[in-house]
Order: sequence, then C-alpha cells, then structure tokens
Amino acid sequence: EFMLLANISVARKIYEHFPDAAMLRRHPEPLAQSFDSLQQALKPLNIQLETGSSLALAQSLDRAVLPDDPYFNNLVRILTTRCMMQAQYFCSGTLTPDEFRHYGLATEIYTHFTSPIRRYADVMVHRLLHAAVDRDAGYASELTNKVAMAEQSDVLNHRHRMAQQAGRASVELYTSLFFKGKTVDEEGYVTQVLQNGFSVLIPSYGVEGIVYTTSKGDTPVLEYDKAAHSLVSSDASVSIGLFQHVRVVLQVDDSPVSANVGSMRRKLLLQLVEPHVPGLSLTETELSAIRATKPTQRSEAQIIELVTTHPEQVQSI
Repeated sequence: EFMLLANISVARKIYEHFPDAAMLRRHPEPLAQSFDSLQQALKPLNIQLETGSSLALAQSLDRAVLPDDPYFNNLVRILTTRCMMQAQYFCSGTLTPDEFRHYGLATEIYTHFTSPIRRYADVMVHRLLHAAVDRDAGYASELTNKVAMAEQSDVLNHRHRMAQQAGRASVELYTSLFFKGKTVDEEGYVTQVLQNGFSVLIPSYGVEGIVYTTSKGDTPVLEYDKAAHSLVSSDASVSIGLFQHVRVVLQVDDSPVSANVGSMRRKLLLQLVEPHVPGLSLTETELSAIRATKPTQRSEAQIIELVTTHPEQVQSI
C-alpha cells in the first residue's frame, strides 16, 4: 500500500507542476464485450462477473468459486486478466484528465516512481519530481517538452512489450528443454475455444498449449458451435467448452518448425486423451508406443548447464 501511495502522490505532484509533460501510467477500462465468452461460460455455473468498476470486479471474482474445485477461482482470475486492456505510459499533455484513470488500481492518476533501478520510466519521474520540488534544480529542456515526452512514452511502451516477449520466449525455451525426452500424461482445463482447436492449461506445470481438432486424416472431427462457443462432435456426443476438464499428453514435437526469424524451433505438442474423440484422441496403445520411443530425459540441472554453457546447442529446440 505504501508503494501505491508513493506512486499516486508523486503522480499528483509532477502533474501539478508539469501539466503538459508529466510521465504517467494509465490502464483503460476494459470493453464490456471482451468478457462476453467468459460470461457465457460462467452463466451455467450461476456466476456473473461485475465489470462496471475494478472494485465490483474484484468482489465478484472473490465469489467465483466452486466448492469441489479449488483451482477454479485461479482459472477465472487468469481468464479475466486476459480480458483486460494493457496498461501504458503516456505524456499528460496528450490526453484529457478523464483518460488518466488506472482501472486496475482504481485510482484517478498513477505513475511509476518506486523502482528506478529497474525501469527507465521511474528515472524520468524522479527527474520530474526533483525539478518540481527544487525550483533551482537544472534539468534538460526535453523533460518539459510534450512532444519529446510523448515520444519517450511510446519507446517505453514498446520496450516493455519487447521485454514481455523475451520473457515468454525464455519460458518457451526452458519448457521445451524440460519436456524434451518426456511424455507427460496430465489433466488440464480448457482456457480458450478456437474454430480449429482449444487451449489447455496444465496447472501442475503452469504450461498452456493448443490441441488442434483435425483428425489424423486432416479432417475436422469437432465442429465449432459459434452460439455456444464450444466444439461439438458430429453426433453431438462430445462437447468441449471453456473450463472443461480434459486429459492430455504433453511432449516436445520432434519435427522442427520455421520461426519468423529463420531459426528452427521445436514446440510443445498437446494431444487429447480424454474425453475420447474418435480420430483425435490418443488410444492407450498409441500412448504406450509414444512412451516407448522417447529418448533419455534431462534433469533440471542438466537443462540449466546446457543453456548456460552450450547455448549453441539449444537454438534448434
């Protein structure tokens, strides 16, 4: 709470002294339609999210529980976060005060001040604060130039997105190394329904991947029901929707795929086991055969040593 209060107090101070050039951070209110598929999936469970304000949303999330499924609330919170808009830096002179609001923190004005050792935005805010509290302090003209500050905020937002992508790429690399040589049979939750498949989150490993619904003959075995936002078999005996429990097999796909940068990368492959969908789900015989052909597994220590001492060997993974 002290960190939030410090950031809010500093935001007010620098905006008071530099109304056209303060470096602030905003979090736009999410669009109501962003929650449509999530609300639709929660409705049969008699759960409704209140999205009118961040406080109402937080309170409704606290109530989104299933007594027989302790992980359900975590799952709803994960999916709710994905419905949100991205927070972003901006120059105060480029927006109206009504647009300053930070939805997630329920405050009318906000900035990043408390972590200058790891964020350049905080360094800029420190400079603004120094200039605001010490009238005799010298500072670069760019610090109060609305155009320059707006350009800098765009750079900060871009760099933040790049850092997020680098983090995801790192997770992808270590995930591939961890599962390489393994065949893992686990239960998961459906987190997204697509026209050609569905995403599955595996809580025990914290990984997520897509199960594609084309059969072994490249013919769709599950049809997308847009109204119900689910995948349904041709005879309507199997339906897959959001929050559904499924059983999948995880392994690293041995066939390399070309990445955008031209390198060859391997991806995590998820295959459905249950519910059983003819032509899509693995049979126990197929599962046994996959396990029998897998190479020796790497330990966690071996993975770390490989990445840190022989990075050239992991570029194709």
